[in-house]
Amino acid sequence: MIRYRLAAYDDNQQLIELTSSSGMEGEISLRIDRKPDFFKLLEMRGKSYVFVALDEDVIVGSICVSQQDVYVNGQITPLQYFADFKIAAAYRNGTIGFRLCRELENHVLSIGADLAFANFSKGNLKPFRFLHNRQNTPDFENIGTFYIHQFIGRKRKSHNLEFEIIEGKVSEDLIRFLNEYYCNYELGSVITREKLLDTSIYTIQIENKIIAAMVLQDTMTAKQNVVTNVTWKMNFLLKTMTMVNSMLGLSKLPVINEPIRMIYIKYLASHKNNSKMIRFMINHARNIAFEESYSFVSMGMHEKDPLNTCIKGIFRLTFSSVGMVLSLKDNKHQIEKIKHGIPFADYSLV
Repeated sequence: MIRYRLAAYDDNQQLIELTSSSGMEGEISLRIDRKPDFFKLLEMRGKSYVFVALDEDVIVGSICVSQQDVYVNGQITPLQYFADFKIAAAYRNGTIGFRLCRELENHVLSIGADLAFANFSKGNLKPFRFLHNRQNTPDFENIGTFYIHQFIGRKRKSHNLEFEIIEGKVSEDLIRFLNEYYCNYELGSVITREKLLDTSIYTIQIENKIIAAMVLQDTMTAKQNVVTNVTWKMNFLLKTMTMVNSMLGLSKLPVINEPIRMIYIKYLASHKNNSKMIRFMINHARNIAFEESYSFVSMGMHEKDPLNTCIKGIFRLTFSSVGMVLSLKDNKHQIEKIKHGIPFADYSLV
């Protein structure tokens, strides 16, 4: 008989194993490992709860929720971020998924929560059947596609410098600048000092005033992206690029079944979305990736994000995911605001 409960730290190893048994298919097939501490990424997301399904003492399913503050229509709003929905292969045709969703739903209703967000790999329709046609609960709604761009590390030529980038520290001016930028996004992060811990910060300034900022984070101690398979076309491309990378000053590309060394652009903002500054910042991150032996710089952007126009011509590998949002209190006005705005998601925490 399957039973359900909240996870505890003693469940760490089983949750790591369950996560590693799941993957995402595509031209580049991936799995995300969570070694050595499954709960570390959850702590980075916010106050979190993990619900698990057990067959006797074996965890066969999980789902997590993390509480965050985000901007909706420029106002700070609590958000429940649903993630880590995993079911062991032998149990996927039963009712475990529905029961886990019900456990999660009962929890968020008990604390009076309203807005919830989830994202899934584009083309992965299986999770959607758990999110529709549930009794007395509104459906999740699609808010569009997020592109997760992987920029290859590249050595930067010094004579291309157009701006001076200053490596800095967390400051009230930086927090204010980032919040003024991200409050214009729907579900944009409310930036706090805690969210900038263990990050690297770079700014462009004029007369000591920040006009652009980039926050980089290495999350490999909390999660590892592992390539499990590639199509023959992608395999040919990767092998060809590997042969010429050293001549072109590009980072080494990932190896199958080994974690990808990757650094994330967690936040990237500039005054009036200045295209030259955005590209300059991204290329600076690519240079850091090259110098520190990362394969990629990763950044997520919604399909409507104007930053997409700033990166035209920069070679990248791109994955797609679908954002889903739900108002448990059926606040249709709030959902429409999100759907008609430009959504944001921090893919360093996915």
